[in-house]
Amino acid sequence: MKAVSIIIPTYNAARTIGECLSAIQNLDWDGEIEVIVIDDASTDNTVKIAQCFPEVKIIPVPHGGAARAMNIGIKAASHDIVVSVDSDAILEKDWLQKAIPMFDNPNVAAVSGYVKGRNRKLIGKITGYHTELRHQRRPWYVDAMGSANTAYRREAIIKVGMIDEKMNVGYDHDIAHRLHAAGYLLILNKEAKCYHYWREDLKRYVKQQYGYAYSRLILAGKSGKVYNRVSTLGMVLQVPITLVIILGAILGSILSTPLALLALLLLPAIHLPDTLVLLFQKRDWRILALPGLFTLRNLTWISAAFIWVLHQIKRKLKGNG
Repeated sequence: MKAVSIIIPTYNAARTIGECLSAIQNLDWDGEIEVIVIDDASTDNTVKIAQCFPEVKIIPVPHGGAARAMNIGIKAASHDIVVSVDSDAILEKDWLQKAIPMFDNPNVAAVSGYVKGRNRKLIGKITGYHTELRHQRRPWYVDAMGSANTAYRREAIIKVGMIDEKMNVGYDHDIAHRLHAAGYLLILNKEAKCYHYWREDLKRYVKQQYGYAYSRLILAGKSGKVYNRVSTLGMVLQVPITLVIILGAILGSILSTPLALLALLLLPAIHLPDTLVLLFQKRDWRILALPGLFTLRNLTWISAAFIWVLHQIKRKLKGNG
């Protein structure tokens, strides 16, 4: 059995860190497990709760973001296989058994697992359902992956230059892109499962989606790829399609008839196929709120794209000045 180092970046994670560490403590694994919590200057009881687990090594650091915390954890790790676990992720007992044997292939640099939702409230529940649906559609070999439950070959991360600390959001997809570009294999093993707590209140959800969209544009600029096997072409196209519908409805109402505004009903209709699939799978009527929630998500993505464009213009003007 391989020895592994599990790295958990934390920031004000008191609500979930206990459950996260308890799951790690109960992992079914005969090899050595090193657990490192990198606390990013939490102001709640995160560290106090983590200290209840004596086998956990806690490294407090000044606030610098999750990407920096991950790099500190990778450098502090004793083993070649490092596992990134979000502080709000709960690994199933056999996660290591399912994921780590994939590294017997020396060309494999990262193995990510299947993510299931843990929330009970509406927004988190819908996000979790849709994340499961997206995982179902992904292939075995991928070119991007998140940080919730992903194992990496430490040597490979070092070879590609470590995690980009400037990308506090989206750093996980960025390192995956660079590993893939370097010729390594990235695996999504749907048998290695974890549960995840998603944002539950609307304000935090919108803020998170804004960060995702903005970082996605930065990543596209770095990698030269507008989409990948995680952020698919279908997802990316929702932004221009939403914008076209809005502009068409407004222009139509000005030039012809106010009834043209009815075209705005197409915005939630974009999400009807996924809604129907999830209704069939989950038999949960709360899923009917998905079109409205994801319409708001798409509008948030558009606002992020607009701000990103303004920032690019500002940088170019500043560079020419």
